[in-house]
Amino acid sequence: MRDSGVNVIVGNRHDEYRDLAVQEEWDPMEIPDAAADVLLVLTTDESMPVIWDDQIAPGIQAGNTLCWGSGYNVGFGLITPPEDANSVMIAPIMPGNMVRFRYEQGHGVISQFAVHHDATGDARDIVLALCKGMGLTRAGVYESSFRGEADLNLYTEQVVWPGLAAWLVFCFELAVESGYPPEDVIMILYASTENAEIFGMMAREGFFKQMSHHSTTSQYGVYTRAENLLNDEIKAQARHNLVHDIMGGHFAKEWTENNEVASKELGELKAKMLAHPMSIAEDRVIEMIQKV
Repeated sequence: MRDSGVNVIVGNRHDEYRDLAVQEEWDPMEIPDAAADVLLVLTTDESMPVIWDDQIAPGIQAGNTLCWGSGYNVGFGLITPPEDANSVMIAPIMPGNMVRFRYEQGHGVISQFAVHHDATGDARDIVLALCKGMGLTRAGVYESSFRGEADLNLYTEQVVWPGLAAWLVFCFELAVESGYPPEDVIMILYASTENAEIFGMMAREGFFKQMSHHSTTSQYGVYTRAENLLNDEIKAQARHNLVHDIMGGHFAKEWTENNEVASKELGELKAKMLAHPMSIAEDRVIEMIQKV
């Protein structure tokens, strides 16, 4: 937004992100001092309710626009924004570093936007202008809702990607156990980027239509074996994660209201995954690829 000509103020606590902001020629200030006509509320989901009452809410004035990068806290009722200010959301469907990278290339990324509360009568115009300033309209934006964005975002994080992560790790372990070199398995699973390209073709051409680019041997193997890999227990767990944990609000309570315990568990799980043989073996593969 700064590169699009907007006067941007950065508020951040004293941590590594503040140091990074200074390196990128910002002049960050304390969060309570960073109140503005348009406030982009972009702290982590779990920290936002903790600092909302004393660091953010006091600086909000009537007619301001509050813009979230996720529908999580407002959608699950963890934060109640004031009625005399606009509440909008801009949620790019892409990691933040890629939003910046695409912007610098002159492109954008597809994004959701939402108007949760229109206090001034022009909240939708404001949020679309913000989307344009971020370069998102170059790729396309579409309207959703705070809770809809939050639900489906958590759905990918708690059903789609956990399934893929668990499956890839199992596939690595199974192949290595069966005698194949770890490096060869990692290359075929993800390091070659073939599967990343396949996902790209799915987006451009269609999930099944892109199969026409694969060999008939591949097509037959995929279609015949896909019928038997998901059992009823796995499907039931996926449904539980969506209906009970996400839609039922149990995950939001687990992550936000019990965050000290949950954050400790997150740290332990991250350490465990980084110590996994696949994570260790991939370092050799990535080093080799980067030398090419």
